Amino acid sequence: GIGGTFQYGYNISIINAPASYIQVFMNTTWLERMGVPLESNTVLLLWSFTVSAYPLGGLTGAMAAGPMAIMLGRKMSLLLNNGFVIIAAALSGCSRMAKSFEMIMLSRFFTGVNAGVSMNIQPMYLAESAPKKLRGAVALTSASFTALGLVLGQVVGLRELLGGEESWPFLLASNVVPALIQLTALPWFPESPRYLLIDRGDKESCI
Repeated sequence: GIGGTFQYGYNISIINAPASYIQVFMNTTWLERMGVPLESNTVLLLWSFTVSAYPLGGLTGAMAAGPMAIMLGRKMSLLLNNGFVIIAAALSGCSRMAKSFEMIMLSRFFTGVNAGVSMNIQPMYLAESAPKKLRGAVALTSASFTALGLVLGQVVGLRELLGGEESWPFLLASNVVPALIQLTALPWFPESPRYLLIDRGDKESCI
Protein backbone atom coordinates (compact mmCIF):
# COMPACT_ATOMS: atom_id res chain seq x y z
CA GLY A 1 0.00 0.00 0.00
CA ILE A 2 2.86 2.41 0.73
CA GLY A 3 3.80 2.50 -2.94
CA GLY A 4 0.25 2.11 -4.19
CA THR A 5 -2.84 4.00 -3.09
CA PHE A 6 -0.74 5.87 -0.51
CA GLN A 7 0.88 7.71 -3.42
CA TYR A 8 -2.52 8.78 -4.72
CA GLY A 9 -3.52 10.44 -1.45
CA TYR A 10 -0.07 11.85 -0.78
CA ASN A 11 0.31 13.49 -4.17
CA ILE A 12 -3.12 15.08 -3.95
CA SER A 13 -2.10 16.74 -0.67
CA ILE A 14 1.43 17.94 -1.30
CA ILE A 15 0.55 20.22 -4.21
CA ASN A 16 -1.62 22.47 -2.03
CA ALA A 17 1.01 23.91 0.33
CA PRO A 18 3.46 25.33 -2.24
CA ALA A 19 0.82 26.65 -4.64
CA SER A 20 1.67 30.34 -4.11
CA TYR A 21 5.42 29.69 -4.27
CA ILE A 22 5.14 27.76 -7.52
CA GLN A 23 3.07 30.54 -9.08
CA VAL A 24 5.73 33.07 -8.08
CA PHE A 25 8.36 30.74 -9.56
CA MET A 26 6.41 30.61 -12.83
CA ASN A 27 6.21 34.38 -13.00
CA THR A 28 9.88 34.87 -12.11
CA THR A 29 11.01 32.26 -14.64
CA TRP A 30 8.97 33.87 -17.39
CA LEU A 31 10.34 37.30 -16.48
CA GLU A 32 13.92 36.02 -16.77
CA ARG A 33 13.16 34.43 -20.14
CA MET A 34 11.10 37.13 -21.82
CA GLY A 35 11.87 40.26 -19.86
CA VAL A 36 8.21 40.90 -19.02
CA PRO A 37 6.12 39.46 -16.16
CA LEU A 38 3.04 37.34 -16.72
CA GLU A 39 -0.43 38.66 -16.12
CA SER A 40 -2.25 37.20 -13.14
CA ASN A 41 -4.74 35.42 -15.42
CA THR A 42 -1.90 33.77 -17.33
CA VAL A 43 -0.23 32.63 -14.11
CA LEU A 44 -3.55 31.16 -13.00
CA LEU A 45 -3.90 29.40 -16.37
CA LEU A 46 -0.41 27.87 -16.08
CA TRP A 47 -1.20 26.77 -12.54
CA SER A 48 -4.44 25.20 -13.78
CA PHE A 49 -2.46 23.23 -16.38
CA THR A 50 -0.10 22.07 -13.64
CA VAL A 51 -2.93 20.85 -11.42
CA SER A 52 -4.84 19.31 -14.33
CA ALA A 53 -1.81 17.29 -15.43
CA TYR A 54 -2.29 15.00 -12.42
CA PRO A 55 -5.80 13.72 -13.26
CA LEU A 56 -4.83 13.57 -16.95
CA GLY A 57 -1.94 11.32 -16.01
CA GLY A 58 -4.31 9.36 -13.79
CA LEU A 59 -6.61 8.70 -16.76
CA THR A 60 -3.63 7.55 -18.82
CA GLY A 61 -2.45 5.26 -16.03
CA ALA A 62 -5.92 3.82 -15.47
CA MET A 63 -6.20 2.97 -19.17
CA ALA A 64 -2.77 1.32 -19.14
CA ALA A 65 -3.39 -0.62 -15.92
CA GLY A 66 -5.45 -3.42 -17.48
CA PRO A 67 -2.97 -4.40 -20.21
CA MET A 68 -0.07 -4.04 -17.75
CA ALA A 69 -1.73 -6.34 -15.20
CA ILE A 70 -2.23 -9.04 -17.84
CA MET A 71 1.07 -8.78 -19.70
CA LEU A 72 3.43 -8.10 -16.80
CA GLY A 73 1.54 -9.47 -13.82
CA ARG A 74 0.22 -7.61 -10.79
CA LYS A 75 3.45 -7.53 -8.82
CA MET A 76 5.74 -6.59 -11.70
CA SER A 77 3.30 -3.85 -12.77
CA LEU A 78 3.41 -2.32 -9.30
CA LEU A 79 7.20 -2.51 -9.26
CA LEU A 80 7.58 -0.88 -12.68
CA ASN A 81 4.96 1.71 -11.74
CA ASN A 82 7.44 3.19 -9.25
CA GLY A 83 9.53 4.26 -12.22
CA PHE A 84 6.96 6.95 -13.05
CA VAL A 85 7.31 8.42 -9.55
CA ILE A 86 11.11 8.35 -9.71
CA ILE A 87 11.02 10.26 -13.01
CA ALA A 88 8.47 12.69 -11.55
CA ALA A 89 10.57 13.26 -8.42
CA ALA A 90 13.68 13.97 -10.50
CA LEU A 91 11.79 16.47 -12.68
CA SER A 92 10.15 18.37 -9.82
CA GLY A 93 13.25 18.27 -7.62
CA CYS A 94 15.40 19.82 -10.35
CA SER A 95 12.78 22.23 -11.73
CA ARG A 96 13.92 25.31 -9.80
CA MET A 97 17.57 24.64 -10.53
CA ALA A 98 16.75 24.24 -14.23
CA LYS A 99 14.42 27.29 -14.10
CA SER A 100 11.66 25.33 -15.82
CA PHE A 101 8.07 25.29 -14.59
CA GLU A 102 7.28 22.96 -17.51
CA MET A 103 9.19 20.26 -15.62
CA ILE A 104 6.68 20.57 -12.77
CA MET A 105 3.78 20.05 -15.19
CA LEU A 106 5.46 16.98 -16.67
CA SER A 107 6.25 15.74 -13.18
CA ARG A 108 2.61 15.97 -12.15
CA PHE A 109 1.58 14.05 -15.27
CA PHE A 110 3.93 11.16 -14.45
CA THR A 111 2.77 11.24 -10.84
CA GLY A 112 -0.79 10.92 -12.11
CA VAL A 113 0.15 7.95 -14.29
CA ASN A 114 1.54 6.26 -11.20
CA ALA A 115 -1.67 6.94 -9.27
CA GLY A 116 -3.86 5.68 -12.10
CA VAL A 117 -1.97 2.40 -12.34
CA SER A 118 -1.72 1.80 -8.60
CA MET A 119 -5.37 2.63 -7.88
CA ASN A 120 -6.37 -0.17 -10.24
CA ILE A 121 -3.69 -2.81 -9.80
CA GLN A 122 -3.05 -2.62 -6.05
CA PRO A 123 -6.65 -3.56 -5.00
CA MET A 124 -6.59 -6.28 -7.68
CA TYR A 125 -3.33 -7.69 -6.35
CA LEU A 126 -4.51 -7.60 -2.74
CA ALA A 127 -7.88 -9.22 -3.44
CA GLU A 128 -6.30 -12.00 -5.50
CA SER A 129 -3.47 -12.71 -3.03
CA ALA A 130 -5.19 -12.50 0.36
CA PRO A 131 -6.51 -15.62 2.10
CA LYS A 132 -10.28 -15.94 1.81
CA LYS A 133 -10.88 -15.19 5.51
CA LEU A 134 -8.88 -11.96 5.34
CA ARG A 135 -9.81 -10.84 1.83
CA GLY A 136 -12.37 -8.20 2.87
CA ALA A 137 -10.13 -6.65 5.51
CA VAL A 138 -7.08 -6.67 3.25
CA ALA A 139 -9.00 -5.08 0.36
CA LEU A 140 -10.08 -2.24 2.66
CA THR A 141 -6.47 -1.31 3.32
CA SER A 142 -6.40 0.40 -0.09
CA ALA A 143 -8.71 3.09 1.27
CA SER A 144 -6.75 3.24 4.52
CA PHE A 145 -3.49 3.93 2.71
CA THR A 146 -5.18 6.61 0.60
CA ALA A 147 -6.33 8.37 3.78
CA LEU A 148 -2.88 7.94 5.33
CA GLY A 149 -1.31 9.52 2.26
CA LEU A 150 -3.67 12.50 2.46
CA VAL A 151 -2.82 13.07 6.13
CA LEU A 152 0.95 12.70 5.74
CA GLY A 153 0.91 14.95 2.68
CA GLN A 154 -0.70 17.68 4.76
CA VAL A 155 1.82 17.16 7.57
CA VAL A 156 4.92 17.16 5.35
CA GLY A 157 3.52 20.23 3.56
CA LEU A 158 3.70 22.36 6.72
CA ARG A 159 6.03 25.35 6.43
CA GLU A 160 8.07 24.04 9.34
CA LEU A 161 8.86 20.89 7.36
CA LEU A 162 8.96 20.95 3.52
CA GLY A 163 6.24 23.46 2.71
CA GLY A 164 8.48 26.54 2.92
CA GLU A 165 9.49 28.89 0.12
CA GLU A 166 12.94 27.34 -0.24
CA SER A 167 12.02 23.69 0.25
CA TRP A 168 8.98 23.17 -2.01
CA PRO A 169 10.97 21.30 -4.73
CA PHE A 170 11.94 18.76 -2.06
CA LEU A 171 8.28 18.51 -1.03
CA LEU A 172 7.22 17.64 -4.57
CA ALA A 173 10.09 15.17 -4.87
CA SER A 174 9.40 13.51 -1.50
CA ASN A 175 7.03 11.02 -3.16
CA VAL A 176 10.15 9.09 -4.22
CA VAL A 177 10.50 7.78 -0.63
CA PRO A 178 7.36 5.56 -0.69
CA ALA A 179 8.40 4.37 -4.17
CA LEU A 180 11.81 3.29 -2.89
CA ILE A 181 10.20 1.54 0.09
CA GLN A 182 7.96 -0.47 -2.24
CA LEU A 183 10.85 -1.26 -4.58
CA THR A 184 12.74 -2.66 -1.60
CA ALA A 185 9.89 -4.65 -0.03
CA LEU A 186 7.62 -5.84 -2.85
CA PRO A 187 10.12 -8.22 -4.57
CA TRP A 188 9.83 -10.42 -1.46
CA PHE A 189 6.06 -10.76 -1.91
CA PRO A 190 4.41 -13.52 -4.00
CA GLU A 191 2.78 -12.99 -7.37
CA SER A 192 -1.02 -13.12 -7.59
CA PRO A 193 -2.16 -16.78 -7.74
CA ARG A 194 -5.03 -15.85 -10.05
CA TYR A 195 -2.64 -14.25 -12.53
CA LEU A 196 -0.33 -17.27 -12.43
CA LEU A 197 -3.18 -19.72 -13.07
CA ILE A 198 -5.49 -17.87 -15.47
CA ASP A 199 -3.19 -15.54 -17.39
CA ARG A 200 -0.03 -17.68 -17.44
CA GLY A 201 -1.46 -21.17 -17.02
CA ASP A 202 1.14 -22.00 -14.35
CA LYS A 203 -0.84 -24.22 -11.97
CA GLU A 204 2.20 -25.34 -9.99
CA SER A 205 3.32 -21.77 -9.16
CA CYS A 206 -0.28 -20.83 -8.37
CA ILE A 207 -0.55 -23.63 -5.78
